[in-house]
Amino acid sequence: MGIVQSRLPIARGQLDGLAVFLVVAELRGFRAAARQLGITPSAVSQSIRALETAVGVPLLVRTTRNVGLTEAGERLLSQAKPAMDMLTSGIEAAMGLGDEVSGLLRLNVPRTLLPLLANRLLPEFCSTYPAVQLELFAEDRMIDVVEEGFDAGICFGETIQADMVAVRLTPPLQSIVVGAPAYFQQHGYPTTPQELQQHRCIQLRTPSQAIFDWEFIVDGQPVDIAVKGPLIVNDADLNLRAALMGVGLAYLPRPLAMFHIANGRLETTLDCFAAEKSGLTLYYPNRTQSLPKLRAFIDFARARLRQDFQPSDYQMPAIEVCWSNTAELYPETDR
Repeated sequence: MGIVQSRLPIARGQLDGLAVFLVVAELRGFRAAARQLGITPSAVSQSIRALETAVGVPLLVRTTRNVGLTEAGERLLSQAKPAMDMLTSGIEAAMGLGDEVSGLLRLNVPRTLLPLLANRLLPEFCSTYPAVQLELFAEDRMIDVVEEGFDAGICFGETIQADMVAVRLTPPLQSIVVGAPAYFQQHGYPTTPQELQQHRCIQLRTPSQAIFDWEFIVDGQPVDIAVKGPLIVNDADLNLRAALMGVGLAYLPRPLAMFHIANGRLETTLDCFAAEKSGLTLYYPNRTQSLPKLRAFIDFARARLRQDFQPSDYQMPAIEVCWSNTAELYPETDR
């Protein structure tokens, strides 16, 4: 399909002359039009002459007392005035969007975040801003939000494109090991990260198809544990549900499990080895920074998520609890 070419019967510069003509036709005078437009009468005359030259016929009849319209002027007025009114209304409506929190807001988010966002943030945002239509696209790969038509994306950490603006939404988050009480009753509690290799662990497959290693901090150093178990999933919600059903142990960001820990459906283990990772970051291109709907979402999300994810809500136990375990792992360590 070819490109449709728009046809302008007059040069773009003559559109100013059309605006002047409409004022002269309404007020029936050059001086009155000049006063309303804030220009000189001679400038009004020049604009009208240029417009008449462009259309090829006289538009106005000048007398000593007032200004009248020719037949061509009457026809131009009857068609141009409604069009100009519509154009003015369109410009005013577009300018109004500079302050109005409304319209479609498209966000790309990792699947892992959906339970976190769906519990409180999204329902409350939609209730607070009913004129905003929120569209979420959930996937676990980093994408080019501009190329794929999103207003913004949310990710863990701060590894984003250099030309993006990054806004941290939450403090750093801990990843923890959780299991159902029935699982621990049957299999016991691991006392060191290495003991996880003797437990039934729910494995997580990453977007690159690799199996995710569980990361811990032992004596201040990161330690990765390759776990095994009866189930492999690629979705955080499935991971959580499997742990709730007692299938095995799951490795999750603590906020995902907080509700179930509080009501006793999940228990934690190895908390003193929990690794702290970067929190949630929202990123967007510079061109969307001025969108009121995006500004509203950023402010709302930062306030809500930082309130929900206060570090005091998931502090690690005192380090003394871990000393006996680390001594077994590293008996040569000088404490």
